[in-house]
Amino acid sequence: MKNRGVLRLLTVILPLAITLGMVLIFAQNYVYNTKLRSCDLSPEYLSGGVYEFPEVSVEITTRGGDTGSWIKDPVLDDDGNVIVDPYVGTIYEIVVTNKTTDIMSDWEMTVYMPEELLLNNSWNGELELHQTTSGEEKIQTIDLAEYSAYGITLDHYMDPVGPMIPMNKDDFFVYYPDTDMNEMPIIASNSNSGKPASVRIGFITYIEDQPLDYVADFSRGQIRFHLKTSVLKSPMFWVLCGLFLAWLVCVLSLIIVRIDLKRLIEQKKRDEQIIEQTMHTFVNFIEAKDPNTMGHSLRVAQYSKMLAERMGFSEEECKRIYYIALMHDCGKIYIPDEILTKPARLTDEEYAVMKKHTVYGSEILRDFTSIEGIQLGAMYHHERYDGKGYPSGIAGEEIPVIARIIGVSDAFDAMNSQRCYRSNLSHEVILSELNTNKGTQFDPDVVDNLLKLIDEGKIKLSGS
Repeated sequence: MKNRGVLRLLTVILPLAITLGMVLIFAQNYVYNTKLRSCDLSPEYLSGGVYEFPEVSVEITTRGGDTGSWIKDPVLDDDGNVIVDPYVGTIYEIVVTNKTTDIMSDWEMTVYMPEELLLNNSWNGELELHQTTSGEEKIQTIDLAEYSAYGITLDHYMDPVGPMIPMNKDDFFVYYPDTDMNEMPIIASNSNSGKPASVRIGFITYIEDQPLDYVADFSRGQIRFHLKTSVLKSPMFWVLCGLFLAWLVCVLSLIIVRIDLKRLIEQKKRDEQIIEQTMHTFVNFIEAKDPNTMGHSLRVAQYSKMLAERMGFSEEECKRIYYIALMHDCGKIYIPDEILTKPARLTDEEYAVMKKHTVYGSEILRDFTSIEGIQLGAMYHHERYDGKGYPSGIAGEEIPVIARIIGVSDAFDAMNSQRCYRSNLSHEVILSELNTNKGTQFDPDVVDNLLKLIDEGKIKLSGS
């Protein structure tokens, strides 16, 4: 029962638990990787000019220095009239930093215009511009660094420095990073690549009638992104991998053990077959000396096995008792033929010689160690329950149970078989002898079990 529970654990419960665990880990990983994360720029997240979120930080600032801002001269017509007022041009930079130990991918940045301005340039990705003119929204995705490659459908005018895109307050653009310029994905913060876990992008604005140091308040925006992690970073994944390897080793070991066990069982069966055939051959030699007892040893072995089964012995024990009973009369090989086959009653001297077959049998089987206790049947099967048997005169429970079983089987077959000096006894006489000699010659428990086998028809009386 315990082995069956271990087998069920190895073949059903453990692989099912590992599989369910792996499915759960991969499902969690999929949900984590496909979740769209969004962070809105608002004052509550602003610290030291940087918007700090648990997973990302965003900084929108001017480049600074002489190259960061400049005054663009007014545009005059042919008569010298101003058609475009002076503008302050400013380079703004957006720094997006990945604060996690995962890769940031599919990110995009939305920036709202704080006031009316002209949008002139950006790098390196594309801008999806949302421009409102006369209450109508126009949308176009454009690379302002490569504007000549596009037909601009938004309101604009061309300037020597490039297209000028007028944007009203609350108009906005969405920045899509350039993968070829390594703007996406953004590496993990704990990466050992030596590269920063951040991306710096920029755009240029022109704002009318403002001083050189004027800075527009780009404080409204949103960043959206995915975080990509690997199941290899999950401790539970490696725990399950360890369990899987342990399970695999156990299963392989179990298979190897089963193969070896099957081989050993087959070898054992072959060995038992060899032993049984050898015993049968030896018994045939013994019984060849006395044709009148042909088959006696085999029948006694069969009766003894049936009795052992009835008395609750294990299958292995029953098989052992069968072999021991098969060899119980092997000592008769030393008994002279004239005594073995004598049709008349034996003299006292002849009977004394005959009784020695128990000791002879024990000596023959002395070195036969393959079957435990094989000497017991040969030595003690003629002992009596009341202690009046031979060769040792032991009584009751002192007599090995195997010998008590064989003793009853031997006596029953002798009464139930024809011998050279008499015919087989009648049913009534056999049953009477068994009942009369319970507790004297025979073990009462063994006799009772024999009588039950006879009643059930499993052991038949001669002629029945």
